[in-house]
Amino acid sequence: MASRVDGANTLGPWGGSGGTAWSFENAQTITKIKISVGDVVDSITFQYMDGETARWSPRYGGAGGKPTEIELGPAEFIISIKGYYGTYAGKTIIYSLTFVTTNREYGPYGREQGTQFSVPKGTGWIIGFHGRSGTLLDAIGVYKKTCVEPAVVVGPWGGSGGTAWSFDNALTITKIKISVGDVVDSITFQYTDGETTRWSPRFGGAGGNPKEIDLGTNNNLKAISGYYGNYHGIIVIRSLTFETTTGTYGPYGQEEGTAFSLPLKAGKVVGFFGHAGQWLDALGFYLKHASA
Repeated sequence: MASRVDGANTLGPWGGSGGTAWSFENAQTITKIKISVGDVVDSITFQYMDGETARWSPRYGGAGGKPTEIELGPAEFIISIKGYYGTYAGKTIIYSLTFVTTNREYGPYGREQGTQFSVPKGTGWIIGFHGRSGTLLDAIGVYKKTCVEPAVVVGPWGGSGGTAWSFDNALTITKIKISVGDVVDSITFQYTDGETTRWSPRFGGAGGNPKEIDLGTNNNLKAISGYYGNYHGIIVIRSLTFETTTGTYGPYGQEEGTAFSLPLKAGKVVGFFGHAGQWLDALGFYLKHASA
């Protein structure tokens, strides 16, 4: 298996050698998949988040087929795909696709005939797709990142309102933006994607006064603490404080309610998750040992 995306393995492609090569590497932020199917799979398109903006990838394949749209949840990730490929009109193309996520299976889309292929579930997740396409989807493969050591889930603290969210680029965070009023309204993360700086979606509402923490490129978090409590009848995050290798940021918000803290002497944050709606309802963390 050759590496195409940093830290990932290239699997496939399965299918034929027609059309032209394509590659899509934003799979960790996919919100929708549009797949058009007739006698075979005509095309596939991905909607993904670029910061707070939803964008569509190019269409990989032709304009035919009946489109079906798959909508993924905010903390739902693709862990496997499976399908069939075979001969159609003298060419080898993709006949059928099924997507397996952390929540469920979507598909099959198309006819399950020909030669079967699949990506083993194992440990890890799909972080990109590649293949070949012309007037049809000729071939498809994936970039898969394998978890060497599973992260430990800590928390979340706070309430169960809003919708679930997850952010797993914590090792490359350069800035944290917290918007605060009477409570913590939202949190947003700036991170580096290779040489490109990007913002995560905003987890929470549009209110509050924004505060920005500049972590730089080598500023590791040492501890995170805060308070959660009742606000207008729901449990939300009321205050957050971040301690880094160069100083302490916060408290942001009112230190009222129930205190929580996460010392990081024996580990490091590799991701954040929680619940958010009009405010930041809950916050939790994914941790790994410092030696990992």
